Formats: sequence, C-alpha cells, structure tokens
Amino acid sequence: MEPLYAVVAADRLDKDEANRIAEESRGAGTLPMQAEQAGRKGPWLLELAGMHLLLEEGAAPDSVTLTLTRAGVERLTETFTWLFDQLHSEFTFELLWGEEPIDKLVTREELLRTVGTGHLAGRTRYRVFPG
Repeated sequence: MEPLYAVVAADRLDKDEANRIAEESRGAGTLPMQAEQAGRKGPWLLELAGMHLLLEEGAAPDSVTLTLTRAGVERLTETFTWLFDQLHSEFTFELLWGEEPIDKLVTREELLRTVGTGHLAGRTRYRVFPG
C-alpha cells in the first residue's frame, strides 16, 4: 500500500511549536508526529507518521472511504484527544494520496465521532473548530 499523507496544520503553528508537539507526541502514547515545513517558506505542519498502518487491508488511493482497524480507531482517538490540548485554535486534518482535498467543516466532537465510526473520508481536509 502506498503511504497515506496525513497532516495537521494550524495558522499559529510555527517551527518551535511544531517541533515541540512532534517531540512530545513520541512520549505521549499517541501516533508519532513529525514537524515539517510545506515548501521553502510555507507553513509548518505536523505529519502523522504511519497513518496508513491504522487502515484496514485493501485501502487504496481511489477509496472514497478509508476504514480504520479497531486498534486504529483507538490510536487516532487518543492522538486527537491529546492534540486538542496542544492546539487551542482551529486546525485542519488532511488525508491525501496526492489528490486535491475536499473541505469538510467539523467540531472537535464531530471529528472524534467520525474517528469512532472507523470510517474517514478519503481525499478530505477536515477543518476542525475549537467549539
């Protein structure tokens, strides 16, 4: 399976904050994150390393829905619950295999409910609001 590009971006995420969150994610029992900059002068992002390992077998780049394993649901729920404490403003969560994303507006609770179903929309940028 090709690696799935899964990233979190926030307007106020700078290099130091991205690196801090990425470093702390490794000891927090969450999905490990990696801080990276989009392009030379682009925004800082948090890549969710190994996201594709949380998916059921058979997930493909053209899948409309990506199905999480039972362990994947738990791991991603723990990751977002922890990340909510790190990012207090709006952020985006994208799942891409090279396609242009479709925006979907959700609250933090709606994102957790979506993860809890075990089904994430492929080619989607979830815009997550704090409230």
